[in-house]
Amino acid sequence: MTYVGRLWPRFEQRSRGFALLGMLAGLSGPVGGCQVAHDHGSHASASSTSPATGPRPPSPLPSADYGHVRLEGVPLVELGFSTSKVERKPLVRRVRTTGWVTVDETRTSHVHAKVRGFVVATHDRFVGSTVKKGDPLVSLYSEGILAAELELLSLVDQRRALESSATGSGVARSLDPVVEAARRRFSLWDVPSGQVARVEKTGKPTRGVTLSSPREGVILVRGAIDGTYVEPSTELFVISDISRLWIVFDIFEHDMPFVRVGQNATFQCEGMLHAHDAKISYLSPTIDPATRSLRARVTVDNLGGTLRPGAFSTVDLGIDLGESLVVPSDAVLHTGVRDLVFVVKDGMAVPTEVVVSPGDGGLVRIEQGVAEGDVVVTGAQFLVDSESRLRAGSGASHAH
Repeated sequence: MTYVGRLWPRFEQRSRGFALLGMLAGLSGPVGGCQVAHDHGSHASASSTSPATGPRPPSPLPSADYGHVRLEGVPLVELGFSTSKVERKPLVRRVRTTGWVTVDETRTSHVHAKVRGFVVATHDRFVGSTVKKGDPLVSLYSEGILAAELELLSLVDQRRALESSATGSGVARSLDPVVEAARRRFSLWDVPSGQVARVEKTGKPTRGVTLSSPREGVILVRGAIDGTYVEPSTELFVISDISRLWIVFDIFEHDMPFVRVGQNATFQCEGMLHAHDAKISYLSPTIDPATRSLRARVTVDNLGGTLRPGAFSTVDLGIDLGESLVVPSDAVLHTGVRDLVFVVKDGMAVPTEVVVSPGDGGLVRIEQGVAEGDVVVTGAQFLVDSESRLRAGSGASHAH
């Protein structure tokens, strides 16, 4: 097939579209000896009141923008022309997004040592093992703790020696604040008071400290390895109670006005046979500038341990928008500065400015501009729009 042969179907299709547009322009001209009706700031619009909704806001636009299009004699079927009534319906907006399972930060602990030292024992703790509050996690050798224990033992020995002498009892009492300060130093390093008492009783330093679990939970991260050197910035363990988890997800900007804390949500993770209900427990106070989305989360029970942090989840929100006037979304013409619909009245398509808000299911909510029962154009919109603009710019006279 030649190049011209390949282009001919496209040329023929475009020519047919122009022919239909020309047909609409020609037939929307003088009909029955009358000119096409236009709005030049007159009251050629629909009635200003409606028994269904009361006063109706302004309607037909000035002729500088759009004009009325007469529909009589136009081959509407061939042009794909269709209409729909303005109806009052209850709407529920469905928002579906993707989230991920993460730990509850309020039930998670990071274990760090408050002294420098070396790991000498990890007590068979590994990632995934379950611990209870107070269980030993890691034992450290610390030169700082050893030096503090030796200093404490020296002070205790001096006080005992003074107490045993006949003239040194008063001096011994003066050492009590110094000994007590040496004891308090260990509490700053999380050394148990029982360990300090045992050092004083036996006279033998322990040379280190054993860190215990601050909560009941599961070990998620283990940074403590036998023989490694650690300091306060070293993360030894991360322990979390995973009996309750968070599902974090993003809400995009066009859905933000409809989402509130406490709303119901439905989530389902990969591997789960059924969806489960939850409530939104948090909305971020800021928008992520990279994704233009709002971070939200729901708090869920771990359903017998079937949820695991890191899993992906789908989150569905059913937002009740209440009852309102609606039209099909393809009935609304978005011009960039305002929204229009073409109301069919007395054989004409009348351009009417409306105020809309998001709906769902192919429907748009109408806040202002039309009344229940009005008929609006839903098919061949681009042809009616083009003809309305052409007629508005042609300067044709009013219908008589």
